[in-house]
Amino acid sequence: MKQILCTVMTAVFTLTGSAAAIAEEARTEKTAPQVVDLMQDQLTEGCLLMHEGDCLAVKMFTRSPYTHVGIVLKDESGNWQTYDSANGEGVRKTELCAYLEECAPNGITLLCPSEPYTEEELDTLRLALEEQIGRPYGIRHHLTGNQAEGVHCSEYVTTALIQASVITAERPSRVSPASLRQGLLESDLYREAVVTTVVPDVIPAPPAESWFKQLWIDTKTCTSDCCKSWNRTIFCCE
Repeated sequence: MKQILCTVMTAVFTLTGSAAAIAEEARTEKTAPQVVDLMQDQLTEGCLLMHEGDCLAVKMFTRSPYTHVGIVLKDESGNWQTYDSANGEGVRKTELCAYLEECAPNGITLLCPSEPYTEEELDTLRLALEEQIGRPYGIRHHLTGNQAEGVHCSEYVTTALIQASVITAERPSRVSPASLRQGLLESDLYREAVVTTVVPDVIPAPPAESWFKQLWIDTKTCTSDCCKSWNRTIFCCE
């Protein structure tokens, strides 16, 4: 059985200057469909998507840019699906491209298993993920380490990996996206495959008939963007 020490799983991740420089140098900006194309040669079942979201609370608590994590598997039709637990929605399964569109405009890191999972591991992993769909989102119990009715993103992924006998952790609810990433990389169970930034695929609107109408459109757009940014930053609705 592959194992990760619990102390590694719960460690606080601090992005070093050299690692940040490498990541920034390799980073490109692409729309969601372009990111899917970029990942095609690297994607394998069990890959993780680490999201550099806007949630200030998670960033400050973990001292890390990583605020969310999802895990990718194929469905019966061979389409890539992302499993995650999202604030406001709970545990869900989302088509990969649609999930990436939700992540815009933020950074995404694809972590891939160093060795392909066995069919038995994948079957167990898929069952563990599927049986939690519909469970509500919860984060307060992260501080206590106890189990609760709700489940947060890294707890959901960690628990599934534990059930598939891939890793071990005494308190999955204490695992953050950053500590999960660090534990998997330091144990050589996963590797970084793609680092990029997802940007919205926006079709420019035609110019308004008058400067007054254009001013009104620009004001509505600015207000809407500010509200979305506020929700993502303060209320952590990624």
